[in-house]
Amino acid sequence: MWGEKRQKLWDALVIGLVVFYMLLPMAVLVEYALAEKWYAYQLFPEKLGIKWFSWVLRHPDTRRAIINSYTLAPLVMLATLALTIPAGYVLGTRRTKISILTENIVNMNMALPAIVIGVGLLPFYTRLGLMYNYWALIPAHMIGAIPYTLRYITAAFLQVPRELEEAARVLGAGRLQVIRKVYLPMTWRGILAGGIFALSWSLNEFILTLLLGSPKVKTIPVSIYEYVGGYYLTPQPAAALSMLIIVPSIFIALLLEKYVRVSLGVGGG
Repeated sequence: MWGEKRQKLWDALVIGLVVFYMLLPMAVLVEYALAEKWYAYQLFPEKLGIKWFSWVLRHPDTRRAIINSYTLAPLVMLATLALTIPAGYVLGTRRTKISILTENIVNMNMALPAIVIGVGLLPFYTRLGLMYNYWALIPAHMIGAIPYTLRYITAAFLQVPRELEEAARVLGAGRLQVIRKVYLPMTWRGILAGGIFALSWSLNEFILTLLLGSPKVKTIPVSIYEYVGGYYLTPQPAAALSMLIIVPSIFIALLLEKYVRVSLGVGGG
């Protein structure tokens, strides 16, 4: 009996430490975002409000950064899915040496730091005149989103029995009909999971945007850096901008969790 209680106490302690570790930065972030009056000698703000949210929405630079982030992310998601759905179909249904080698090469990109990729793109973008170009950031963001998105989508196609495609072909269905009527109804969860990851990746991308787009094209992460990474530390606007990324991300994750949980597990495996 005492052993079971001790085990439960230990489990609760471990879970509590993990939750505390994850939620503490979030609590501080919310505190800074809502702090309208906070003296240095006080542990908590004296006055709370939405002053800083109003400020970042009125400021021309931060407002433009918000627009850039929330227009770039859907475009990156659509472009990534347009590329990875056909690739995932090939890699998931044609397990040849070439397809496995291609998958391994794509996965190698996950081990490369974004700063390394950015340095490699700098001369390329400079030579083509793509620096500080809004549209040129889409393929740059896709570089980091494709390996993870392709992983989820390939895993989803791998779960579809090949016999279903063979039966459809026997009945006279073409390749596009097989994809549309056999594969898509069974793989949409993996495709949705991959799309969500591409969207989240683009929203949070900082290094490539800073190197290839700033100062003419800024996103929310770049604006956050300007408030906390320069000579003047102003955490309140940075916290308010951070909430504009975190809150929608949490909402999307909670809304779609029941649809993507299985696919995320398979993709991660």
